[in-house]
Amino acid sequence: MNHLENLDPLCSKTGMVKSLRRYYNQHMGSIETGYSVSDSTPTTYLILASCNTSEFFEFTKRFKELKEHEFDYETMPAKQCMENMWLIKPANNNQGRGIEVFKNNYEDMKKFLLSKNPRSYWVVQKYIERPLLYYGRKFDIRMWALMTWKQEFYIYRIGYIRTSSDSYKTDARQNYVHLTNNCLQQYGANYGAHEAGNTISFNRFCEYLALQFPSYKFDFERDFLARMKDLMIDTYLAAKNELNPNKRTNCFELLGYDFMIDEDFRVWLIEANTNPYIGIPNKYIEGLLPKMLNDLFEIVLDPYLPLVNKPAPKEIPNQFELLYGKRVNLRRSFNAPLYPIAELNPNVKDGVETKKLLKLQQKQRLL
Repeated sequence: MNHLENLDPLCSKTGMVKSLRRYYNQHMGSIETGYSVSDSTPTTYLILASCNTSEFFEFTKRFKELKEHEFDYETMPAKQCMENMWLIKPANNNQGRGIEVFKNNYEDMKKFLLSKNPRSYWVVQKYIERPLLYYGRKFDIRMWALMTWKQEFYIYRIGYIRTSSDSYKTDARQNYVHLTNNCLQQYGANYGAHEAGNTISFNRFCEYLALQFPSYKFDFERDFLARMKDLMIDTYLAAKNELNPNKRTNCFELLGYDFMIDEDFRVWLIEANTNPYIGIPNKYIEGLLPKMLNDLFEIVLDPYLPLVNKPAPKEIPNQFELLYGKRVNLRRSFNAPLYPIAELNPNVKDGVETKKLLKLQQKQRLL
């Protein structure tokens, strides 16, 4: 079977945040370092459309603080909060459907929520106002992951970059500027005007970084992929005990993880998706997709369906890397840096990391 049961704790927008909150609150490594869910994903509130829950009042307080440029209790860097932009996302939709962007307008946000089913859940999430741009346009990163019934969790080491069709401006009204899902972008007037299928390879992205930021000498695996692996492992471990509750055997799940990079080169987790897009928007994906699927079937089918004819030797080894399994856990320490370029870390002042002090202030405020 190509699905595991009960994926909500990982693949619904509310479920993933709840799982990560619980996981970080209980994990000794995150407790000792002051690491929390807002270090993995932008500040998020889970809100009923009726707007009468405690999290809505917490959001209201944070919104008003940021509107007054009071950043002491916000874990996102102040530079990402200057325009007080927020996303509202439906709990279970994908492909960018139902997502709305709001800029410093509390009344419109509340009005939008109150217009929905009062029992429906919504994610209110801080918008990354200053993302890293690719030739002036937003982008995100899509990575594939594989889960098996044996509680193995793999990453496919080769993914792709999805670009926006239009130049990035915070006051833009069109979602083609803000959301990079292929299922949305393909309906834009400028789709494919810059890159075929609005999709590029990691190699092409690294060429851009080398051209624009030559002094940093970026290495994609060291500076970006390592952080993505940490975040993916966290989401899996946070949900693992709730997945496949009936212990069905011989089943698996292919996931699509989405990440963003901000202008200080920090990686942010956006979401994990079941039924990821496996269309072919351009020649690059046309070459990559069959290799990924072949590597997938090599893991989930070949052990159970003996091959009639011995396949030809593969030029490139299987690119699925086991991140978690029996005797395997590649999660780095929670002290691993969030920013690949130390001097760009906005939490460092006069050479001192201020994150732990900020966490202590937050706890004191809650008390």
